[in-house]
Amino acid sequence: MDQKPVNARLWRRLAATWIDSLVVYAVASFLIAVTAAASVRVSIEPLYVLLAAAYGAALLAWRGQTVGKALLGVAVVDKTGGVPSLRAALIREALGKWGIAVVAPAILGRALVGQGWVPTVYDVLLLLPVSLSLLIYYLIAKRTWYDRLAGTAVVRTSAPGFRAWPAFLALIGAAILGAGVKAAEYAQYDYVPCRLAVYRSMSSTEPYVEFLERGHASPVDYVIGLFDRYDVVVLCERLHPEASQWNFIYDVVRDPRFIERVGHIFTEYGHVGMQAYLDDFMSTEGLDTSEVNRRAVHIMRNMPIWPAWTNTNLYTYLTRLYALNQSLPADERIRHHLTDAAVDWSEVITEEDYQAYRRTLWDRDEDMARTVIDEMERLTVSADVRPKGLVIMNTRHAYDLTGRSPDARRRNTYEYIKDALGERSANVLLNQSILISMPIAGGLWEVAFNETGHVPAGFDLDGSPFGEDPFDLFPFFPAARARLRFRDVFTGFAYTHPWEAQYTQSGTPRMYEGFEQEVLRRARLVSEHNVRAHEACIKAEREGQVPRTQELPGRKFEILIELVLLCLNGVGLPIGIAAFATFQLRARSKGIAA
Repeated sequence: MDQKPVNARLWRRLAATWIDSLVVYAVASFLIAVTAAASVRVSIEPLYVLLAAAYGAALLAWRGQTVGKALLGVAVVDKTGGVPSLRAALIREALGKWGIAVVAPAILGRALVGQGWVPTVYDVLLLLPVSLSLLIYYLIAKRTWYDRLAGTAVVRTSAPGFRAWPAFLALIGAAILGAGVKAAEYAQYDYVPCRLAVYRSMSSTEPYVEFLERGHASPVDYVIGLFDRYDVVVLCERLHPEASQWNFIYDVVRDPRFIERVGHIFTEYGHVGMQAYLDDFMSTEGLDTSEVNRRAVHIMRNMPIWPAWTNTNLYTYLTRLYALNQSLPADERIRHHLTDAAVDWSEVITEEDYQAYRRTLWDRDEDMARTVIDEMERLTVSADVRPKGLVIMNTRHAYDLTGRSPDARRRNTYEYIKDALGERSANVLLNQSILISMPIAGGLWEVAFNETGHVPAGFDLDGSPFGEDPFDLFPFFPAARARLRFRDVFTGFAYTHPWEAQYTQSGTPRMYEGFEQEVLRRARLVSEHNVRAHEACIKAEREGQVPRTQELPGRKFEILIELVLLCLNGVGLPIGIAAFATFQLRARSKGIAA
């Protein structure tokens, strides 16, 4: 360097890093898109680290500057003030900055927790303390610890190794590359996919595809076939509002084989105090459409926990079930059993009353299971053959997270059913996503079904590649992912509708007619958010906007996360443009060429 080196300030280093982040992100996005065209799945985290280390080491060993450092007028120098050697650059970038600071903690952490954390979530949790410790060290020592390790320093320079124009063109080229990749992906997929590991596992889909191509029973045939082996089959419902799953459930219930061999269905929906009302509803002959609506709505107005039930799928199911039963002889009709804890809303007057009621729900899962178990035992006494029942439980209520250990705490309804009925019970997972936003197994399952034409199928998880994947459906309990696989949690899997074909429906005709003040009274006992939600539903009903159909928000979450990544990395573009413009103005004022 021509002048005595002056250490670069922190803000310059951060600004330069932001520019470099955009360059690396753009190249990584391009490589992922290219590999995707070859059906190779690559997530961005490991690729980004590898590219960033190679990019930094190569450019620092060449000219002592990356694109960002060139535009911000800073350079990395060795102890003599010259360009670092390749060895020093590799120690600084590959070993120090990315190897020891990022990769090593990740490897150590995952060695300690195994599969206990969802990919990317752990990475974010890891980066926060690492970044904080690096910042604290820098503020104390005025030097990063990886510069100390490599024997380098970051200094101001008026004679950049890159001239400003080449660095600027490299930045613009990276921005165009990244934008072009995202535009091409949007044109191909009709959305911008997220490449984080939580959405894109790097494992191959080949074993899943090979398994699916062997051919399997339809989901309806599979579920009904399970009753050849089990007395009670529990279906793990998706999120409550999702509607397509209840089309599938109704297809199971109306199947002649189900009517003849099973005939009983239990649901989490509805409290046991409404059982007599439901039985009367289903057994009353010749109700007209208006009366069927009134009775179904009455059940939805008197649900446990929440002031009213607004999801259309239950209403649609109840009206369908009534019509089905009307077409059957009285002794062949489907019997629907409610399992949830009873509540009389007329006795829940104050917030204290509501909280006291909520405290009675601590044993809710055990109580719902007991309702199923007791009813099955009662039916056994009066039946010529062992009775069978289909149970619908939402998400975690249908899980078995015990590993069948007698010492494991029982939390979920199916766990209690399994304890009581043993090998007479089974549970089946309907294809769904993690927290409606992330695909199971980093997207491997959905992609495998996509590659085989989204053919609906049902199969046992034991003996399948699907069953061997770590159980990641319940991130609130990461220990489950560490020790359980899907075959440990579920008996079977049913793929009924692709993610894109799933949707939510809310609102029921005449739900709030003459009920507005009462539902708002109850809602005020729950929360202000609940009040606002029901006010919105009331408004929609008045405007004739029921039912309201919406696509699942999962794809929106994926797009949102990717847009956040784009924005975070894209900030490097205006920083680089501003730095280049400033450099040009100063160069012209001094009469020197850029």
